[in-house]
Amino acid sequence: MTSAQVLAQYCEHVNPQWAALLEQLGEVPLFTQARGEYLYDSAGNRWLDLVGHYGAAILGHNHDGLRQRLLTLLAEDLPTGAPLGICQGGAALAPRLISRLGLQGGWKLCSLSTGTEAVEGALKAALLATGRSRVLARRRCFHGSGALTQYLSDQPALRMGFDSLKPALTIDYFDHPDEALALLAQGDIAALIIEPLQAMGGGRTLPASQADRLLAGCRTHATVSIVDEVFSGLGRCGHYSAMQALGWREQPDVLLLAKSLTGAWIPSAQLLMRDALYDGLFARPGCQKILGSTFASNNLALRLAEAVLDLLDSHLQAPATWQPLAAFGEQLQGIASRCPRVLRQVDTLGACVFIQAQDAQLCFNLWHSLFLNHICATVCAHAPDTLKLIVPLTVSQAALDDFLEVFTELATDFQG
Repeated sequence: MTSAQVLAQYCEHVNPQWAALLEQLGEVPLFTQARGEYLYDSAGNRWLDLVGHYGAAILGHNHDGLRQRLLTLLAEDLPTGAPLGICQGGAALAPRLISRLGLQGGWKLCSLSTGTEAVEGALKAALLATGRSRVLARRRCFHGSGALTQYLSDQPALRMGFDSLKPALTIDYFDHPDEALALLAQGDIAALIIEPLQAMGGGRTLPASQADRLLAGCRTHATVSIVDEVFSGLGRCGHYSAMQALGWREQPDVLLLAKSLTGAWIPSAQLLMRDALYDGLFARPGCQKILGSTFASNNLALRLAEAVLDLLDSHLQAPATWQPLAAFGEQLQGIASRCPRVLRQVDTLGACVFIQAQDAQLCFNLWHSLFLNHICATVCAHAPDTLKLIVPLTVSQAALDDFLEVFTELATDFQG
């Protein structure tokens, strides 16, 4: 089919509203290939991809090492799953994850397909363990868009038109840890769920001084603490977890991982729980597999995840990975200082970059102008004045330089 035929069928049978929105932006790219930090469209244009499938492509698109590993695994004729047996992939992956994350005490792994599934599984464990029905979440968070998880966010737009799906849970939101600690002291909170880095919330982090108080407060008041690292974990923030990158000393009861673990090849999410919590959920008669879905224990994904961990080991320890990213952040901060009427500040953590404009309209204008220059970025949904760059660890210096050249020109133009 020609590109025009593909677009016509897409509009007729898939999502014409999305195509119409792209057309309003000035271009409807039909992406046909991807390699490293670049996407390629049907017209032969190269696009710098700083969205990376929303963080999943941490090693870029179609990484050679992962491709070869995937081909080797396909040749092994692995079972997709083992409904009445045991998949070996989880047994090998679990201790490697636990070790790299530095988790202390007894932990168990539950493999799922998506981050949303992992969040809902964690909440189920917390509700069962505590017998309570109240959940505490931080404002400007994002924990998924399922029937339950959409209500964990304080952003009404996420659940517009879906009021009939509202869960029976009481969900409270907080900004400052002191608010959360006061609510925890009431003794009826089943779970606290937090992100060390709020990717949708403009890059706001939870520093160790605050996180440690929150996790200790959960322990004091018998509340299950859940840390959502679906986006921020597994190398994204310069360590295996953002908790480690930010220097947290306390550890949660539940840790959620997804996105980058399989290098954007295969959906996979990991739900790590302390032994007592895990056993309370699964040890009940008939509940040995109470969580999961058809492809949750996909051997192909779990074995590929080991190869991703091996690659992350080398990247996380290599100055050649982080020095260019650190310099990139410093150069962006320099642009912000020269264009104060356009940019407010630049924050970085590992391979995450957040550029805060003076207002939401300026942020949109920057994002749109980048799009017209064939650079893919994203605006933080819960902080619309902030542009988010999700950079692959394998990014080339040439790609970073190209972005800086375009962005400098745009910011200077808007500065006037």
